[in-house]
Amino acid sequence: MNTFIWVLKNFIYFLLVFCVLFVISVCIHLFFNIKISTSYSIIMTLVSFLFFCFCLYLILCPKKDFIFIRSGILPFILLTISTTFLSIYFLSINLMIATELGENLTIEEKYQLYMIPFQKKTVTLADYREMKEDKLTSTYGHVDIYHDPEEIELIPIIEDSLDKADKLTTTIFGEVKDNQIDLILHSSTQELYEKTSLIETMGYFDDPNNIIGIAITDKSNILADQMPQSFYFQSTLLHEYTHYRLQAFIKQQGLYVYRIPLWFHEGVAEYVGMYNVAHKYYPFQEVEFVNLDSHQDWEKYRLENYDVYLQSYYGIKYLVDQYGESMIKTIVIETAKENDFDKGFLKATGITIDELQELYVKEAKQSYTE
Repeated sequence: MNTFIWVLKNFIYFLLVFCVLFVISVCIHLFFNIKISTSYSIIMTLVSFLFFCFCLYLILCPKKDFIFIRSGILPFILLTISTTFLSIYFLSINLMIATELGENLTIEEKYQLYMIPFQKKTVTLADYREMKEDKLTSTYGHVDIYHDPEEIELIPIIEDSLDKADKLTTTIFGEVKDNQIDLILHSSTQELYEKTSLIETMGYFDDPNNIIGIAITDKSNILADQMPQSFYFQSTLLHEYTHYRLQAFIKQQGLYVYRIPLWFHEGVAEYVGMYNVAHKYYPFQEVEFVNLDSHQDWEKYRLENYDVYLQSYYGIKYLVDQYGESMIKTIVIETAKENDFDKGFLKATGITIDELQELYVKEAKQSYTE
């Protein structure tokens, strides 16, 4: 009975102290800038680990003077282990933010990033490694192409598309420092879905892992340059590569990638994917641009009766027609200066998002019915 009370009492002490340290850590990481919170994480990691080593020394030390200390050493060891892992967790997220996402994040954005490991993931690094197993690898510039042996005939087409994507995105964004990226070919849209759980899509770009995936809808028609399969394959590749280049450019400005709303990301990617493609305007169900900000928003409307890709394309196409392709780059740069998309957009274009909403459909009707 005494042992049970001792264990319970020490466990309660451990929980109380850990909860206090946890709250302090969360507050520091949410309310202070990245440099301060990162320094705090490093210090806490080192201090916790040193205390852990000291506790082990006390346990192994044969001196009887430490007997009274040993009686409460186990909960203290548990506390040092817990705080060490907690600090490493925050430190790893902070390093990702500092190196990949920019430092000027809001409290809400930081919270979302700290919660990433607890959110449902559709694809992991292990999944990507499995996808690439037993595939051949062809390297073109900074792109490693993973394909099955029978898909090797597609490599020249892919290389031409990458050249076109590189040329177009360089014209729009200027020179961008490239990372080595992986391009995984999926034998069909069904296989892509089975591997990634992405619904009704022919491609994807995974930013943190620098991975592009493209589905092959009909290899024979793609090789024969038959429409529409050939166009969709190349257009999807241009679209996903543009996502990569746009996000690399945004990071180059020291801006958080998703400070730019998703409709802008997708609109720019569609603009490059549909470059110089003429098609007639047709009516579509529209949604407010302010409701196409996040991935959750996008997926909600994409899977309903809204053509969010076409709408975003028309929005970007209107801006290009009115101000030139350089406006895409200017909007990103002004957003970085203001650390706010609405303010940066207004400063760059002289119009608000609401005004764009009123203008772009009218312009699209005129342009595509002529």
